[in-house]
Order: sequence, then C-alpha cells, then structure tokens
Amino acid sequence: MKAKRLIALILSVFLIFALTACGGNEDASSVNESSAPTLSSSTQKAVSNAYVIDSEYITDRVMVAEVTATDPAYGADPTGKTDSTAAIQAAIDYVSFKLKGGTVYLPAGNYRIEGRIIVRPGTTLLGDYVDPDKVKGTDYGTMLWAYTDKRSSDMLSVIQTTGSSAIDGITIYYPEQKSDDPIDYYYTIDSQNGGGRTIKNVTLINSYLGIAIPASANRSTVANVKGSVLNTGLYVPNDSDISYYSDFNLSPKYWASMDKSFNPPTEKQIRSAMRKTDSYGIKVQNTDRDCFSDIYLDGYTYGMYGEKPSRTAWNGSCYNVNITNAEVGVYEEGACGAYGTNFSESKISGSKFAIQNVSDGDVNLYNVTLSGKTSGRIVTLTGEKMTCDEYSTVVPKPASNKLFNVVKDYGADNTAKSDATAAIQKALDDAKANKGGIVYLPAGKYHLDGTITVPAGTMLLGAYYYTSTSPNNSSVLYAYSKSKEFITVNGDKSGVVGISVCYPENGITETNYEEHRTNEYPHTIKCVGKQTYVKNITLAATGKGVLFENSDNFILDRLFMTVWHEGVTVKNSNNGIIYGVHTNVGPVGEFRGSGDSRFREWLSSDKVMRGEKTNASYTMIDYNICYTMSLFVLDNAKNIQLIENFHYGALNFLKMNNSSVYFENVEGSRILRTGGRFFTLTGNSTLKGVNAICYRTQPAFEVEAGSKVTIGNMDIANTTNQNINY
Repeated sequence: MKAKRLIALILSVFLIFALTACGGNEDASSVNESSAPTLSSSTQKAVSNAYVIDSEYITDRVMVAEVTATDPAYGADPTGKTDSTAAIQAAIDYVSFKLKGGTVYLPAGNYRIEGRIIVRPGTTLLGDYVDPDKVKGTDYGTMLWAYTDKRSSDMLSVIQTTGSSAIDGITIYYPEQKSDDPIDYYYTIDSQNGGGRTIKNVTLINSYLGIAIPASANRSTVANVKGSVLNTGLYVPNDSDISYYSDFNLSPKYWASMDKSFNPPTEKQIRSAMRKTDSYGIKVQNTDRDCFSDIYLDGYTYGMYGEKPSRTAWNGSCYNVNITNAEVGVYEEGACGAYGTNFSESKISGSKFAIQNVSDGDVNLYNVTLSGKTSGRIVTLTGEKMTCDEYSTVVPKPASNKLFNVVKDYGADNTAKSDATAAIQKALDDAKANKGGIVYLPAGKYHLDGTITVPAGTMLLGAYYYTSTSPNNSSVLYAYSKSKEFITVNGDKSGVVGISVCYPENGITETNYEEHRTNEYPHTIKCVGKQTYVKNITLAATGKGVLFENSDNFILDRLFMTVWHEGVTVKNSNNGIIYGVHTNVGPVGEFRGSGDSRFREWLSSDKVMRGEKTNASYTMIDYNICYTMSLFVLDNAKNIQLIENFHYGALNFLKMNNSSVYFENVEGSRILRTGGRFFTLTGNSTLKGVNAICYRTQPAFEVEAGSKVTIGNMDIANTTNQNINY
C-alpha cells in the first residue's frame, strides 16, 4: 500500500467494525446519514487526505480520490471471494457524510455484490475503465459481479445514484443470467430524484433492465454506455430542462464476445432472448428538451419508444441515431405538437416500421436514411450534410501530478467563516513555481474577498469532478470581489474543473426584482492562453459567466448557471468547443434553498406584479434575465462548435460578429422581449448546424448583409418545421 494512502486512512480505521454492522446482505438503501459510520470524539473533524490516482487504466485525465475502497479501513475485496457491498458503501458514506464530497476509487478487480450500492450526493464512484471493444482476455478493469435474487418486482438495483453523484468506469456482470430463460433482474442502475447525476464509461454486460433515470432528473449526463441489455437499455420517464444522453452502443455482441471462461451465449441466442418479450433500446416519457446523440441500438423490438405523455410531450433532439435489426425503429405516441421530435443525420430501420408515429405531433427528419415503412405524421427534409469532426472535450493534463491541498497544506478555511483568498492563491503560486500541478479544493464553502489566478499547466480542481447542483456537497467559492474577473486562467493548458461559484451579494431581492438592478460584475472566469479549459462548473447569480480571450483550442464542457447579463463570451479565439452549457434559474434556486444565511434576502416567495401572481423563478426570468442576458457573444471567433446548449429565459441566444460557428442540438426558450433574437449575425459571420429549437421569439433571426445562416431541422414554436437557408 502506498504510504500516502495509509496516512489518508488512519483516521478511518473504525470503519472496519462498521462493515460488520452494515452486513453484506442488508439492503444498502437503509443506510442514511444518521446510521453512517461515526468518527470517535478525538477524530470528529474529518480531514481531506486526497491523493492523485496512479492507475494504468486512467490515462486520458488526472483524477484525485479521497479514499480507496480496497484499503483495510473499508475492505472491498477485488478477488470476488467475499461480498464487497458494505465495504464500498462504507467508503462512499464516509466521503459523502464526513468529507461532504469527493471521489471513492475502486481499483481494477472483480467485486462480488450481493446488495445495493447507493452513491451519495457529491460523491463519485470511480473505477478503472476498460472499453469492452478493446478487452483482452478477462480484463474488464473494475467489474462488479452482481449476485442477487432480486427481480424487477423487488425494484432493487445494483447501484443507485442520487442528485449530484457520479458513476464512472464500472463494468457490471450477472454471472447467473441466462439467455435461454432470462432472469428479469431490476434495473442495474437506477436513481433517486434530483438533478445533476453523471453515469459515464459504464458497461452492462448482460443486464435485463439497464439504466433508469427517474422523475425530476434534469441536468443529468449519461454517456459512453455499452453492453447487451436484454429488455430495456435506458428508461427516462420524466425529465426536463434538460439531460444529455450520448455514445450509447447496445448490442448482443458484448455478451457474446466475452472470453470463453465466462461461457457466453452466442449472438443468435442473445437476440432470441431479446425477443422473448417486447424489448426497448431507449424508452422515454415526458422528456422535455432532452438531447440524444451518437446512439447505436441493435436487436430490439423497438429501437426508440416514445410513450404517451402524462405531463409533457417528447420534444427533444436526436442526432446520429443508428437503429438496426428492430421490428419498429422508432415508435412515437408522444411527439410534441408544437415542435415535434427531431432526428437528424441518422439511419433507422425496422422490419415492420422504420418509424411508426401514432401521436398528434410531427417526427421531423433531416438527412435520415430509412429502411422500412413509415406511418403517421412524418416531415422529411434533406439538404447539406450537417456533420463535423467534433473537437475533444478531454482537457490537457497538468504539467505535474503534484497535489496542492488548499485546506490541509495551506490552511484555507472551507467553512466560509474567514477569507480564503490568500491561502488558495499561495497554493496556486506554489504550483506555478513547480511549473504546474493540481490545486485541490476539498469539499466545503470558501469565502473569497479577493480574486485568484491559475497559472500555466495548472488545474484548479474541486472535490466533485462533475457538474454539481448541490451547494452542500461540493467545492463552493463565495465571490465578493467586484473589481476584476474572479478567476483568471492565465497560461497554456490551464483551467478549472468541478467547482461552484456563487455571488451572495448579487441575487434578486425584494428591492430590485422589478428594476433589473442586478450588478454587471466582470466575468467570473477569464481564460487567456492556448488550450485553456473550463469543465463541470456551476455559477449562481453571476453578472457575466466565462470569457475566452486570445485562447485558441479552448474547451468549455458542462456549465450550469444562472447569469444576469452575459453567459459565455469568446473574443479573438479560434477552434474551441462549447459543450453542454445550460442556463436557467436552477443554481440560484439551489443556493436559495441550501439553508445558508447569505441568501436570506433572495426572493423566496410568490409575487404579485402588474396585477398578476408570479413565482420567484418567473420573476427572475421575465422581469430580469429576459431584459438583460445574452447567452453567447462571439467577436472574431472562428471555427467554434456549439454542441447541446440550452437556455430558459434570455434576451438573446447567440450574437456573433465576424465569427464562424457549427452547432448541433441547441435550444433557446422564452426569448420574450422586443429586440431579442435567437441568432444575430453581423460582419462577415457564418452559422451552420442542425436541430435548433426556439420558443417564443419573433423574428428569430437578424442577419446582416455579408453573413450566412444554414440550418437543417429548425423548429420555431407553432410554426412548421423548416430547413432555413439565409
């Protein structure tokens, strides 16, 4: 064992006894904060002893963990001889309840699981991922062997996620599953209510039901999922504003191609098992604005199935969907009447129907190749092929793996009782002297009266690597400075990952809510240099969000924010990707409801304005953001990619001058005010893309002479789907 890990776990030895108390066969869902392992009085204050993971499997990025589940304090068994359910749960509970967030590392191995693992808020369960298309022999990296007698009716998954939790790099296998008589296990991964979960780099070797995302699951990311799921690959019953589902590859080949030591069935046997009952690659209901991209579904009765809605119709966007060997490629009984459901640059086949639409809305097709009959309302368009070589969102590694822990090593206060600016900046300065490194912010709340600068080759990293919706289980910076950009990323290959920033003095209050008097502070994050990055960030009550200036080949990946004036600005920068930007009032709502006294004066109740009763959310949107906010502002920015971006409430979606943009799956909603536009092009600008949805704006475009717009699958509420060429 590495010395640094041993030191990290001395304070946690008590957990060995907790494992016995939990019991391997006990349902882990019964574990809550009150019953989680408790520290002795002498160690009541848990301290982050985070370390950089040294793994031959994790090669595309740098990851920092708080604990390793196989260490003696927890006792997860990588040989698979004993049940590891309670051990893994104990590690998760310690990180979530005592450290308030961070990563639990589960190294490569085979882990016997007899119960359910719950991944708590602010916590990532991280394994060593092996792409099943590249498996050699029996090495699947981190592999959970699910031994359970629970069936669908028992509704007990192998892993359950919660809001602002993540699973990354896990393979799950059912040794007792059969192809000739499939066992109807419940969903392998399901979720409690709450937004902001991430399920990524997951292989479901032979699940019966795959992944279920519950009601109130907005702002979730499910990406790079592969496997042979026998009945339902993904079920999304009630989602809105919005979630992202990408890189799904479900096919009989994954179970069939396992090493002979696993005694796998043949593809023919697996296909037969998938047709014993109706099976579904992806089934959705009440999915409002969700994005599906790079989807491959093979062998299901129904490739994609839109159930009849009980709340809202399916009005999402689907890009590069490939459905083969289905009876019905796409079955739709819930398409939105205003927008329809969009499919672009896809291939869909079905022996009975390629597309069967029994709803009152349209299924809109742009450059879609069909094999099979169609029925119902289908709008078919063809035009210029809308594809691009999408830029990578993998951020550069820091110049050094040296970790600078701002709390343990520099005494930064993560209770927000005193100013932490100097301590954090000292850590950043030391990283600069080291020619780069990782400056780590353990979970907590940091009060900053000043500003900070991230030097070249350095990553400023929060405890929860992914995008958080929970102020109480992440690394949160409270920004009080109004003089300049709050965080300046200043140098090549440097950036910020996995933090939240909130402006306690810039909320909408009783006195300013109807007068648009939120402060137009400088940008929260400014990036200067080549290959700078901003990844998995939450911003609440920011005047301006992120600025890239003189920053070629930049990456902006996952930004969730409530912004009053300007969301993302790009100046004099080329070849950047802006992926998964999502703006609405959610971040302000999360902080307002966090119990923190700093937000006591923020709006918290319904208001009567101009004779109409309106809630706090609409007050923020209709009387503030819709007057002041432009989501994207580009000036002399060339070859910028906008992929899966969304706002709810703004004056403008995109303003571009002397710039060029390619987009996929974008939406602007509630553009209400006179002068507001979906797209504004000036100078010599070009805009090209597919799957654009715009709600409540007229006109949608303002295009100056010398600029050009080319769009396939453009939906404006209450108008006909159209291919627009300016």
